[in-house]
Amino acid sequence: MKKLTAGPLTLNYSEGSLWNITDGSEEVIRRIYLVFQDINWTSRPFTIKNEEWQINEKSFTAKLQMQGTQDAKDFSVELFITGSESGEITFGFIGSTTKPFLRNRLGLCLLHPVANLAGRSCELLRPDGSIEKSIFPKNISPDQPFLNLAGISHELSSGKTALVKFEGEVFESEDHRNWSDASYKTYCTPISLPFPAEVQAGAQIKQSIKVSLNGGAAESSESDQVLGNLISVSNKPIPLPEIGLGLNSIAEHLELREYSGFEELGIQHLRLFLNVSSASKSDVAKALDITKKLGIKLDISLTAEDPGQVRNFLGSLGELNQEINQLFLFSSKDKTTPAEFINAVREVSSNDYEIVGGTDLYFTELNRNPHCTEFADQINFSINPQVHSFDDRTLIQNASTQKTIALNASKIAAGKSINVGPITLRPRYNPNATQPEKDVSNTPLPSSVDARQRTWFTEGWTAMSLRSIAESSTVSKVTYFETLGWRGIKEFSTGSKDPINFPSVSGEKFPVWNLIAALKGFTHILPTESSSPETVDSLILRLESSLKVILVNFSTIEQEVEFRGVDLAPQMLSPESVTYLEIKGAKYV
Repeated sequence: MKKLTAGPLTLNYSEGSLWNITDGSEEVIRRIYLVFQDINWTSRPFTIKNEEWQINEKSFTAKLQMQGTQDAKDFSVELFITGSESGEITFGFIGSTTKPFLRNRLGLCLLHPVANLAGRSCELLRPDGSIEKSIFPKNISPDQPFLNLAGISHELSSGKTALVKFEGEVFESEDHRNWSDASYKTYCTPISLPFPAEVQAGAQIKQSIKVSLNGGAAESSESDQVLGNLISVSNKPIPLPEIGLGLNSIAEHLELREYSGFEELGIQHLRLFLNVSSASKSDVAKALDITKKLGIKLDISLTAEDPGQVRNFLGSLGELNQEINQLFLFSSKDKTTPAEFINAVREVSSNDYEIVGGTDLYFTELNRNPHCTEFADQINFSINPQVHSFDDRTLIQNASTQKTIALNASKIAAGKSINVGPITLRPRYNPNATQPEKDVSNTPLPSSVDARQRTWFTEGWTAMSLRSIAESSTVSKVTYFETLGWRGIKEFSTGSKDPINFPSVSGEKFPVWNLIAALKGFTHILPTESSSPETVDSLILRLESSLKVILVNFSTIEQEVEFRGVDLAPQMLSPESVTYLEIKGAKYV
């Protein structure tokens, strides 16, 4: 991150984006960036060819030469960024292509942070110059809350007004919390316009975003800054949801010999993912062998094309039906579970398990079709933090939004139990792809695989995810990742499928294994709050008077953390690390 100052505003720059535009201690804008999404709605990166910077004490200018990738490989961009001593920041670009290509979205995006803005009033500037009063959604909005925008402004806690103006195209906003992002996103082109659209050769695209403060912006002072890392701990325990792992139905995932050591994990179930078109009774039998060996329960997540497939498959299981703990039911053609699917199960199954419906996609599908929850006994949705962005900082920020999603889901579920899963680091597939054969990965690994899966980062991120969901007190069951392989918590005995880009070794336990093992025997967490959650954060497990304190240092330097609410000495945390502390007879202050 390159630290910059524009008058009273401080901000960061990294890889073509502006981050965390802040006035004193208050974050005004989370991010400004350029995006290209192809015909499958997949975000494709830009390559930075050159950067020229002039950085002064209270101002800066920059000019970047950038090039598109994939379908936009012939699209050239000149990006200009300025910050003035008066506190005005401009982020804009001029771009053109030598060859035509199709895009679903191509242009600037701006993120407002949800923290301190949810429920706050704002003013919308229309292209005709008129102004309309509005409000940032408090509950997660299923539809675009702001349309037809030329600007948007809101009052800061200091009484100043932050004004954003958009030029070059009409913009609109969506509630990014639908996909677990901790932001409201304002973007172009309006989704109501036809897509994909052709970017013609030689045509010039020009857009800009300007951010400014009104109201006599003052210089930030030392009193505005949070000093050090403080973890505040509450002595009001919250029950942990039931924890489980995903189980892939591919044959190598169902080899019983691969599950040596899984008994030490704090899991209560495995969820077997089956697509009826390729599933068999033997898959269920092998999965039951694994769960019996581990002394835990087997849930089945069944995806089918129509109710007939559901009836036929469940009928083929015979006596195995009685050994299934819970049935999750989804459609390969619909984004939420049709009532006909649930009726089909009740027609053929003698098992008295509760049927879980909803979606195996994102919360947004429940939010846009809440009536789908009427038919099932319990409700499900999945989460991953990388629907829109892929950097570490975004993933850290997005973990906190999982609590908000769970609270919103409870309103839709109307008293029914809520299941969340699978929770994965990357999207498992692209539900919006219109040409899946062209939806290639942006990295050497498959698009569902993240090289960070085998690093400390996933261990730390998962701890924050679990704390966030547990603190909602609305979720009964969560299912993380897979058991084995590069989407799991342990490598196969046969080793990595790609030793160059995912250099794990035979039987390697990834760091997230340590976290899942640490959960064993614990039934509750203590709510915590960090003064600097993007730097240091925590998950505290509780069993009677014993605590297991899990501390995550997301930063690249050593950090000291102090505690409030529990009698625990300050701790020094190594860079990029997860630290485990055992406390017997904890004392609260």
